[in-house]
Amino acid sequence: MSNPEGPAPPTPSNDFIVLATIVRPHGLKGEVKVSLSCSGLDRLVSCKSLRLVKDGRELKRVTVGRSFMHSDGDAVVRLKEVVGVDEAETLRGAYLAVLDGEQPELPEGSYYVDDLTGLEVVTAKGENLGRIVEVMDGLANAVCVVRKGEKETLVPLLKSVIREVDLKGRRMTVELAEEIDADTAD
Repeated sequence: MSNPEGPAPPTPSNDFIVLATIVRPHGLKGEVKVSLSCSGLDRLVSCKSLRLVKDGRELKRVTVGRSFMHSDGDAVVRLKEVVGVDEAETLRGAYLAVLDGEQPELPEGSYYVDDLTGLEVVTAKGENLGRIVEVMDGLANAVCVVRKGEKETLVPLLKSVIREVDLKGRRMTVELAEEIDADTAD
């Protein structure tokens, strides 16, 4: 769920799930700097059916050679099938994606950003908070932006807050700490 530059980008088509967006070349051997849309570099590296997608169409299948996290929060990856800085330059804005249904299995209690986006969020007491419109990376943990009309609620993705995630029912149940506002503060 890491993406320091903002919300996960839209998928290039309904067939692909975006794991990262290529920001720019890095170095002279074809490495690229990427903004992650998945829960970490390990998820990207472990993907066996990674595809390079640009303008809604698949360019080629790729595999990650070496990779590391950059100090700015993005990642640098060496794609074995990308040769040289000139080819890497043509890939600005391209996606590293998998076909829907080919994404690696996650451990229980872990979810893809695409799975969470759009879920209805209710409190343990039954109050409807709205729908998840975005999942952002916070300093300590990811945060869901839940919107209902004009009101936004930030829900931290913590085991102590999330009571249940029902992907089939498209619903998340949460237990939030009591809010403090100007009217009730001492």
